[in-house]
Amino acid sequence: MSHYVKSRKITHYRNGKIKGTFTLSNKTKTHFEISKDGEWQQWGNTVNNLYMTVRAVEELVKEQRQFILC
Repeated sequence: MSHYVKSRKITHYRNGKIKGTFTLSNKTKTHFEISKDGEWQQWGNTVNNLYMTVRAVEELVKEQRQFILC
């Protein structure tokens, strides 16, 4: 059975940092943090599940860069 991102909680901070949590359909959670310079990390899930949230985190980094450039 393939799992999917069921919900997400994302917080944008004034200093440019973004933090959040993705909850997957199997009820596991992946936490992430993006620094103001676009470096990011995620943790809290099995390696097999982390790949499901990489694209979403990279999209947030892309949005963050566009916002900073404006």
